[in-house]
Amino acid sequence: MRTPEELRRRLLSRWHNQRRHWLQGQGEWPLALSIDPPTEAKVLADWAHFDGWLAQWRDVSRGGEGVVRYEARTWSRVGEQRIPCAWQFAAPAAVAGTLRQLARWSVAKQRFDALAAWQADAAWQAELSRHFDLLADLDDTDFGCLCRVVEWLWQHPASGLYPRQLGISGIDSKWIESRRGVVSAWVGALQGCGSSGDFHSVTGLRAAPDRLRMRLLDPALRAALAGLADIEAPVDELVELALPVRQVLIVENLVTGLACEELPGTLVFMQRGYAVDALARLPWVASLPVFYWGDIDTHGFAILSRLRMHLPQAQSLLMDETTLLEFKQLWGREEKPHAATAFSHLTDAEQDLYRALREGEYKQVRLEQERIAWDFAWRRIVSNLAP
Repeated sequence: MRTPEELRRRLLSRWHNQRRHWLQGQGEWPLALSIDPPTEAKVLADWAHFDGWLAQWRDVSRGGEGVVRYEARTWSRVGEQRIPCAWQFAAPAAVAGTLRQLARWSVAKQRFDALAAWQADAAWQAELSRHFDLLADLDDTDFGCLCRVVEWLWQHPASGLYPRQLGISGIDSKWIESRRGVVSAWVGALQGCGSSGDFHSVTGLRAAPDRLRMRLLDPALRAALAGLADIEAPVDELVELALPVRQVLIVENLVTGLACEELPGTLVFMQRGYAVDALARLPWVASLPVFYWGDIDTHGFAILSRLRMHLPQAQSLLMDETTLLEFKQLWGREEKPHAATAFSHLTDAEQDLYRALREGEYKQVRLEQERIAWDFAWRRIVSNLAP
């Protein structure tokens, strides 16, 4: 004896799971949900409950929510009863109406049909259908912008333009940035390449050049660049940099890099996060001693391992258990530890500490680089890097 409320919950689950298929005209109709009618024994066991249940379904029938199908039952003790047996819906619109979703369904279906007509391709229609909420809820202005951008990029592959160069009414680079996920997915589907590739390779738009920020910690190095000390430039432009650098320090935090003091022959790169692989594009770095100082947490060691994939000579600084315990009062909590159980480019000691941080004695402990006392940190750096 399922109640209307129970079947509405089941219908809502079916709606969320199947509406993208329904947009494509799939599904078997009419859709029927069994009401699980009672036996005579169950009716006799609690007549008041049965009578209330029957009244609920009569209300549904009068309300026009789908079609309640009844069957006549003749029982020996109760006599003839007209019992609701199934709740039936002729089409997706009927389901949507029952769930108070008809306006959203109508908008989504209209937009889906218009876009599906761009290209008679199953992959394109499947991709569109995954975006039901966007099709249903995006206001007309934004939806029009989205269609114009996707159509332009589809028709102009490999344009090599920056987003702000697109001559599309109502569009700027901020708008494209806010919608890059759906833009990339739709353009990729139209081009037949699916979701493979990043945003720029799929859309053909030009990415802003990757940039590195560095400081020269030696007056002799600065003199070679007319006194410049703090430099940020595209990676490709730094490839040919010719300076008498003797060693490289990499720090995770910008302010830490700015705080670094004078150190002969030393250049410091800062604020790269996981993008440390860009440093391997600089051939002059590959031949130098490299030192990395990151946070003592699982992601800090993940970055260190990633760095060593490209620069295997990299040594870690201030990422050991001694440093961790020295500043125990400054520990924080790492809310989302890295998922990997181990990394192939860590030393045994580093790997042991990584495991302890991930699932052992120091589980979810985090000691951020900037919390370590500067005097302590700089003395350690100098002792490792000074000639």
